[in-house]
This record gives sequence, structure tokens and C-alpha cells, in this order.
Amino acid sequence: MKKIIFIILFLLFFLQRSPATAEMEAIFSPEGGIKERLLEEMEMTQSSIELAIYGMTSFDMAQGLLKAKQRGVKVRVLTDAKQANIKSSLITYLINKGILVKVLGGKERGGMNHRFIILDGKKVVTGSFDWSEASEKWNYENVLILSDSAVVESYQKEFDRLWREKRIIQ
Repeated sequence: MKKIIFIILFLLFFLQRSPATAEMEAIFSPEGGIKERLLEEMEMTQSSIELAIYGMTSFDMAQGLLKAKQRGVKVRVLTDAKQANIKSSLITYLINKGILVKVLGGKERGGMNHRFIILDGKKVVTGSFDWSEASEKWNYENVLILSDSAVVESYQKEFDRLWREKRIIQ
């Protein structure tokens, strides 16, 4: 009888933890489909996209953000001050299209080097992938798509903390 109770308790404990177990997907490039997967995720987003990115030179990725905004999705972007000013940057383009953007410099001479996106407050995509054509075609890059609520909450806190920092460009 004790064995049966132990097994039942074990199964109940295990089953209670299973739904909390986060889904995780790893994607790699070059030509591994990271860009396409990110565009799919943005298309499925219904309420908010919050992006912290080092730089953006991919027109397709910029268009993905604009399409989401046109559907009524709240889009906010944090990016690096130096990268925002390079010739191929699409940050000014996003600003001109009405996307909320904050450009940050790092402490001292450091940069805003994060690479993550929070989708609907339910998923985080993070990794080395820059939003550039080179990242998909030539670079060895990776992303993890995570849906663990504690992980998403951590990234949300970091995004919100950075969003409150002094604006350089709006």
C-alpha cells in the first residue's frame, strides 16, 4: 500500500511539474531558417513585441515589425547608439514609420549588446543572431525560443529597466 501511495504521489508531483516545463527550440544558421522563424513568430504575435537588439540592417525584419504594428501590436525597440547611426541601419526608418525606439549607449564606452525579443509577454527569443542579412546567410548564429514564464519575466524586467533609461533618440 505504501508503494502505491508513493507512486501516486510521485506521478502527481511529476504531472504537476510537466505543464510548467518550458518549451524550448534551438535554431542555427547560416541558412538555418532563423530569420524565417522570427518572422513567423512576429506574424503570430497579437499584443506586444519588445525587441532589444544590437543593430538592425535586415529590411525583412524591419518589415516584420512594421506589419505587426499595422495589425495593432505594440512594438518597442531598444538598440545600440553607435549601430543606430551606421549607414545601413534601419533604425531611423523604423522611427519614421512610427515604431517606438530608444537608442542606448552602454556605460563608459560600452554598447547595448542585447539580442532578445519578447513576444506577447509569453515567449523570449534570444541568442547571437543579429537582425542582418549576413547573420542568416553567412554567420554562425543561434537563437533559443523559450516560453518559461520565469525566464520571460526576467527578460521583461531587463527590457523595462532599460526602457526607463535616458533616451538618446525617440
